Amino acid sequence: MDYIELDCKVIPGGDNIDILVAYLAGIGFSMFQETDEGVKAYIDVKLFDQNELDGIPFITDNKDVNITYSVAAAEKKNWNEEWESNFKPVVIGKEIYVRAEYHLADPSFKYELVIQPRMAFGTGHHATTSMMMDAMLKIDFKNRTVLDMGCGTAILAILAEKLGAVTLTGIDNDPNAVENAVLNCSINGAKNIIVLLGDATTSGNETFDIILANINRNIILEDLPLYKKNLNPGGILMLSGFYLADLEIITEKANSLNLNLQSHQMLNDWCQANFISN
Repeated sequence: MDYIELDCKVIPGGDNIDILVAYLAGIGFSMFQETDEGVKAYIDVKLFDQNELDGIPFITDNKDVNITYSVAAAEKKNWNEEWESNFKPVVIGKEIYVRAEYHLADPSFKYELVIQPRMAFGTGHHATTSMMMDAMLKIDFKNRTVLDMGCGTAILAILAEKLGAVTLTGIDNDPNAVENAVLNCSINGAKNIIVLLGDATTSGNETFDIILANINRNIILEDLPLYKKNLNPGGILMLSGFYLADLEIITEKANSLNLNLQSHQMLNDWCQANFISN
């Protein structure tokens, strides 16, 4: 398969890179690599549309952010092999060990997750994912129903099942992530997880005891009303994917929906927060 490489320089970076990635994912880009100056994004050459790229207002009409980019044919390589070569085992707290199939098992950990590290977000390396997993250890998942929004590799859904959840749904808008999530569920023997291609509307009127959403700030703000609709009374909404500076605006929107902040933590300026539905 041939790919187009989009090399973006983003000034200032930070949250603006996450927002740009969300826009690019919306027009078909499915692989991303953060750089010192911004982000590189990749798309199947058959799906690339220059007009769609030029039509992203965040790039063309944003006076607060300077985004420049170059487009070129990507170097031919085995992308999954490239991704896997950079994947090292992850230890979270004293209980969770995340590894790939080609790493040695470590039975000293209570929860061992085997993640095939293809081009889907969620291997436990990023602060947002590790904080979510750490926070999940403090929540009672036994016999709970769970929605994992933007599930990526399905790492959070898989951990939720290992923690005792009985019915789980993972949703992602990237077909590559969905395929990878299904593979990882199979590798880990997860039998109670259904993985769907879609967005926050895909779950319809189904309700859950716990919703996990490790996504960027703008999507969280947009989808909070849907999370509220899909959350059982007294249910827990676990969020990450945003900076500590964004917690105030997210909390304000959540409060307007009777979602009350219960706790939060931070790591490297990233934030993870838990809300209770009243």
